[in-house]
Parts: sequence; structure tokens; C-alpha cells
Amino acid sequence: MDGRRPNLGRSLSRTYPEQVDGSELRYQGQRELLGETVAHLGVIDPRIRAAVMARGAGGESAIAEPYEALSHQIGEASYQVTDNQVEAVRTSAGSDKGAFEVIVAASVGAGVMRWDAACRAIGGLDDAPA
Repeated sequence: MDGRRPNLGRSLSRTYPEQVDGSELRYQGQRELLGETVAHLGVIDPRIRAAVMARGAGGESAIAEPYEALSHQIGEASYQVTDNQVEAVRTSAGSDKGAFEVIVAASVGAGVMRWDAACRAIGGLDDAPA
């Protein structure tokens, strides 16, 4: 990112996809704003939050432990996150707020990944027989 703060005056309320030219989705701008907001606001280094968000979305991101383990776990099966994983991130981040930011960033990444998968599935319904 370029170091600028995101324009938080823009609304995140329109997140439902609208078909444009068949498969293009309009929500892309909202998705980018959400990612920009997560990456730029907080006490943890923005590069860590961006990497955690990418890892939570299932991406391959070079990120140090314990952030790697927690963000991967949130992306794969968040219900299996352990107290020890959260405590390790809290210790590494230096505060509850920092740990919360890591958890939110990974959760946003995982949510966006699932949203994208749902949009792809919905987009594939056009060619199904009636």
C-alpha cells in the first residue's frame, strides 16, 4: 500500500454482487476497501496485518510464527483455534489489541476467500439447465 489512510467515509454496506458483463462483480471495490482498511489501521505493522490477511485467505504468505500458525488455522478451521495459539500471538504482538488485529485480519481474509468462492459458484449457475 502507499501509506495513505483509506477513505473510511466510503460505505461497506453494498457487498452483494451485481453482475456486470456476465461474470464481472461490482463488489471488487468494496473488497479492496476492506483489505485496505484492515491493512492500514491499528498498532501492528501493516505488513504483518496484510500478510496475515493473505494467509487467512489461503494464500502463501511469508509470515513469522506465531502469526503463520494462527492465521492458517483461522483460514482453514477457525473453530479449532486454541488458547495457546492466541496467547502466543498476544505475547508476540505485545498487547491484546495487537492480537485482536491479527485475528481480525485473518478472519477478514478467510471471509473474503469464502465470499469469492460463493460468487464463483453463483456465477456458474447461468449455464445450468433449467
